[in-house]
Amino acid sequence: MIKYPLVLSDIDGTLVDDNGAIPDHVVQAVQAYSQAGGHFVLASARPPLAMVDIARQLDLTVPLVTLNGSLIVTYDPHAGSWDILAEQPLYSRVPIQLYQTIVTHQLPVSLNVYSGLAWIANQHDQWNDQEAAITGTWPLIKPLAQRLATGLTVHKMLAMAAPTVIDELTAIIAAHPEWHVNASRSKDTYLEISDASVSKQSALHLLADHFNISLAQTMVIGDGDNDLPMLTTAGLGIATGNARPTVLAQAAQTVASNTDGGVAEALNDYALVH
Repeated sequence: MIKYPLVLSDIDGTLVDDNGAIPDHVVQAVQAYSQAGGHFVLASARPPLAMVDIARQLDLTVPLVTLNGSLIVTYDPHAGSWDILAEQPLYSRVPIQLYQTIVTHQLPVSLNVYSGLAWIANQHDQWNDQEAAITGTWPLIKPLAQRLATGLTVHKMLAMAAPTVIDELTAIIAAHPEWHVNASRSKDTYLEISDASVSKQSALHLLADHFNISLAQTMVIGDGDNDLPMLTTAGLGIATGNARPTVLAQAAQTVASNTDGGVAEALNDYALVH
């Protein structure tokens, strides 16, 4: 039997270990939960193409919450086709204004733009090379200023830099409420920037309605600050043992770290009724 028929799980730092692999007993736990009738949904800051292989490994056919909830898609692995279930891009002029602000302040930031299935950057650098190694996808190298000036639809921007630089950029963004953005850290060196109405929390609400499941019957597993909105809204919010201190402080339960298969523990001990 299932106590929580809808589970949303973050990927990096939660589902996958520190080498980017899913522990075998986590795969088995997810598949057992799905076979019991549960809906296990990946909810990540990753773009869609960086989530497909993981969904395949877990035999998942449920929607994918991508780009922190800015873009929720369904994917047909047989046809190789995508359908948008919900989306909320940034206001049209915000991306170019943010880009220009970073240039004006001469911040050493690797700025990356996500538009639909595309990941766009000015150039290859150590930061997006690192992100490419994590996600198994590569950015399109295009002049960002030109693309953004045309009003490109942007679902998310990712700023990568040293923690002190991310601190400075966070403060700058906070001084511009008219941009209507949410900026949250997925790690000390990553700042995820999306429309203020977007969060994994809003995705949780949408999917609960989609599956006709009450919020009280939902469970969430995560480790980063960008997971907090859904962790504190779900019927049960669980942090992996490696989670940021802010997450550990607010989660209802804590399980093993990502490397030790905390997601399997969460599913077996809390989602399923034995």
